[in-house]
Amino acid sequence: MTPGPASLRRSLGLHVVLPRAGVLLVWLALNHFFWLPVSLAWGLIAADGVLLAWQSRDLLRSTDGHIRSTGSMAPVWGSYLVLLFAGFATLTQWWGALLTAGQVETLPYAKQQEQARQQLYSLTLSDDGRTLIFTGEITHGLTRRIAATLDAAPEVRSLHLTGPGGLIYEARGVAKLIRARGLDTQAADLCASACTVIFAAGQERLLAPKGQLGFHGYALMFEGGLPQLDLKKEQEKDLSFFLQQGISEGFVQRVFEVANSDLWIPEHAELRAAGVITAGAD
Repeated sequence: MTPGPASLRRSLGLHVVLPRAGVLLVWLALNHFFWLPVSLAWGLIAADGVLLAWQSRDLLRSTDGHIRSTGSMAPVWGSYLVLLFAGFATLTQWWGALLTAGQVETLPYAKQQEQARQQLYSLTLSDDGRTLIFTGEITHGLTRRIAATLDAAPEVRSLHLTGPGGLIYEARGVAKLIRARGLDTQAADLCASACTVIFAAGQERLLAPKGQLGFHGYALMFEGGLPQLDLKKEQEKDLSFFLQQGISEGFVQRVFEVANSDLWIPEHAELRAAGVITAGAD
């Protein structure tokens, strides 16, 4: 039994127009809202090419049957035009996908890591350019970034701090910068753990009305520890630094007696008496 006119309409509508329209919408969405790796783009194009070839073959068989059954050419030529348009539209979407995939460059891994770390904190200048405001976690690359910021803004006289702490060696690096440039420090809110090392480096050390300092002893964040790292010596480095900054020995000894899982937040009067702060809101 040869296909009749209804078979041609069904083939054109159900096997070509509707599925091809859906595929084109998917391509539009992919090209506008997503970036496809080149290999994936080629894979999708190959799969869609197979589908388009099957649709074309199915329609051609239906048109042949239609001609044999009715001899009418108008519907056949109309079907060919629809298929031609669908093929052209598909090719443009394939080309768009390949152009998009080719233009996007993946950042080097080191740059991706740097950007990810910088999202853990904010570093901004005040409107008058005299205060550098740090909020967040002390992480890899902070010393380098603060140094670059201070080089670009020599008018900075004070560093305002808010944060839960982070990497102690980065905190030490920032502390050296603060001392070398004679900057003041201020705890704008809670400045805890490694953040207090940076705070202690200030020439003048102040607490804002909501400022707090949180202290605790050190601990390794790796199971089994690191054999090349002597925790006691690391604490002694910062104990010595605190003493150099004029903080009383009794206060410093108490800091390192606090368990790493705890947080000691001294009162304002105690901080002033121990020389931790030189001024601040009462």
